[in-house]
Amino acid sequence: MPALQKFHANVARHAKSIDKNLCANLIRHEYIVTTRAKAKRAQPTIEAFLADALKTNESISQEIPLNQRIVSNRALNYLQPPDKFEVGGKIIQELAERYPTRRSGFTRIIKLEPRLGEDKAPMSVIELVDSEYEVKFWFTAKIVARLQLQNLPLDDITQLNVNKLTKFRKGGEEAFAEAVETCKVEFFKYDPETGSVTDEAAKKNLENLPTNLEYYGGSLSGTLLASKKFKTQPRQKQESGESVIPPSPFLAKE
Repeated sequence: MPALQKFHANVARHAKSIDKNLCANLIRHEYIVTTRAKAKRAQPTIEAFLADALKTNESISQEIPLNQRIVSNRALNYLQPPDKFEVGGKIIQELAERYPTRRSGFTRIIKLEPRLGEDKAPMSVIELVDSEYEVKFWFTAKIVARLQLQNLPLDDITQLNVNKLTKFRKGGEEAFAEAVETCKVEFFKYDPETGSVTDEAAKKNLENLPTNLEYYGGSLSGTLLASKKFKTQPRQKQESGESVIPPSPFLAKE
């Protein structure tokens, strides 16, 4: 009869191998569609690996050959031997230039619809930030393209996402502006020559404005922390200028 401890060791060894393969393929392809459980389990490991590999690379001389720099980087020993030189070369040559000052936050998880089939497993995309294939970059560009075609200013949350996506990207603002123009043409059938939308279905779709327009140039613009679901009101202030804490609604009224 097999010992339970050996079974646990085999499961842990298999899980570690899955994390290594996810790490290598994420760096290779820059995004992976997988189950949410695998993405959330592998993300801390990938973050720690990239932080260690990039930090170690800074202490290695950049004048020596690439293969020698890969061998000298002890953090790359985490990868499987077939992936070490391919993935390690991309980390040293490309990711080190993309993340010169970043020490964390290399990856992002975006939730997707459940997988079709019997299990209906929740799916997610795990991606490297500031890459050419960044899903959130194009999601946000599509939202901005829609708002521009509707002649609406950006709400606070969308503007915050745009600032995050363009802050550390090289030529981020120019790249985002090009992505917005591409989304106008691809998703809303916008004609740059005439400056109008040519498809009738797209025109009808653009007639659907946001539910609460107060966040788009109205009285609630500039209030990022205000709830979009519940109408919040500021606390009353005393004569001394201090805010008044309202009584608890759970206390019995006399």
